[in-house]
Amino acid sequence: MRYFLSDANYPLKYLSCGNLISKQEFLHVRRNFNINVLIMVKEGLLYIAQDGVNYEVGPNQFILLRAKEEHYGYKPSTGKLSYLWVHFVTNDIMTVTTKESFLNGIMDRTIESTQNNFYIIPEYGEIALTQRAPLLFNQLLDLSRQEMIYSNQIIDYALSLLIMEISQEFIEMHYKIQHNISPNIARVMEWIKANYYKPITVKEIANEFGYNSDYLSTLFKKTTDITLTNYINKTRIEISKSLISNYDLSIKEVAYSCGFSDEKYFLKIFKKLEGMTPSQYKKAFTRKMINDR
Repeated sequence: MRYFLSDANYPLKYLSCGNLISKQEFLHVRRNFNINVLIMVKEGLLYIAQDGVNYEVGPNQFILLRAKEEHYGYKPSTGKLSYLWVHFVTNDIMTVTTKESFLNGIMDRTIESTQNNFYIIPEYGEIALTQRAPLLFNQLLDLSRQEMIYSNQIIDYALSLLIMEISQEFIEMHYKIQHNISPNIARVMEWIKANYYKPITVKEIANEFGYNSDYLSTLFKKTTDITLTNYINKTRIEISKSLISNYDLSIKEVAYSCGFSDEKYFLKIFKKLEGMTPSQYKKAFTRKMINDR
């Protein structure tokens, strides 16, 4: 599979977007034009080919159709098909790399560099369980339908944020692969990040992914070197720090917003992981903000 790279120093240029809904057999037209197309399927299956490769794009999957390359439907869909699409252009020529080239250097430079100046887009991929990308796509669609916006650049930046989210999800997944985290455990980690605010338990997570609770706990610890319960707490505490820093919420409100039903337990876990209480953290952050001004 190919990976497309583009300069991220400037926003992408939005052209048009929409939501295709077909209740009957749908066959994508054959075409070759000077714009890029991102398609994200919501329901059904889209059968589409590009660069001589046939793709079957299903729910929570996407495909990027590169400018100046012919693409076409190679088989009609059956039943209902619904997908989001957006047409856009880049500020430079979108270059192509392979998985091997990416893993041999591009990702390391992207993660470690202080200047992360790429859009890194897989030709075809899965949407993360956090579902941030579909949410951003729907926001882009809503913006495009507004009759009055003070600047068309809003839509350009909304599109750029969507593509950056896809890039980020891709980088995170391959970072986990490089650190020997299996795809199944990576999806468990994604699920926790998407559901941190719920009173989730190890048993519930195991049921969600079809595992025995004890087996999943052992596998997770062996793979990540952290227990499943500790990972849940660590995820919640990281999010709580953002809430404490950026919003005027009480400690109780922060605890409940992050899935802790017991405020005292939240205080205990926060101090254990951060070495200070939430109140001390808030004061330290506020002092830093004042000094930075």
